[in-house]
Amino acid sequence: MCQIAVSLHSGPKLNLDKTLKSLASARADFLHIDVMDGHFVPEIDFGQKLVQEISQNCQISLDIHMMVEKPETLIEQYIFPTTEIIGIHVESTPHIHRILTLIKKLGQKCEVIINPGTPVSAIIPVLRLVDQVMVMSVDPGTSGANFIDSTIEKVKLLDELRRQNNYHYQIKADGSIDDHNIVKLTKAGLDIAVVGSFIFKDNLAGQIAKLKSK
Repeated sequence: MCQIAVSLHSGPKLNLDKTLKSLASARADFLHIDVMDGHFVPEIDFGQKLVQEISQNCQISLDIHMMVEKPETLIEQYIFPTTEIIGIHVESTPHIHRILTLIKKLGQKCEVIINPGTPVSAIIPVLRLVDQVMVMSVDPGTSGANFIDSTIEKVKLLDELRRQNNYHYQIKADGSIDDHNIVKLTKAGLDIAVVGSFIFKDNLAGQIAKLKSK
């Protein structure tokens, strides 16, 4: 059974407090926070102050997804009492090892992220370091796009590398995941699914329960 990280970017921003309470009752495992700078991706979302207020008003662990250029300049701004993991795109920096090491030094779990067009081979040098690996199953910043089937093969390869090398990272996927493709992803080795649109289109508790039953 996959854990579920709920992408708040896909949900309503008005009455966010009500949404957070509903997600806590629904037993969401993580709140997935898409920090967007308008450069690495077209949109801008989840500034530091908003995420701070979320942390102060909800005890669900924060999963910080840095969809930004120069992520090293923002990392410390997003470390709150409920922050559990900070993820960095390998495509966003030439210094991925240094930034992941910094995250660990700051007492956080670190995650490396790859876009649909980036092969798993690009992150092999840091796999022994990371706590999580996230595979984008849509292009970043394209919420609602079609799920990219090659994601499943990447998850399968990451699971094979984990077993072969005794690595301990969790495998996560993000983008257009629903109650159908999550079955194939879980079978391939997925541990955590980042889900937004599917959860917010109906009763939150029912949608999360549906995903966890797969």
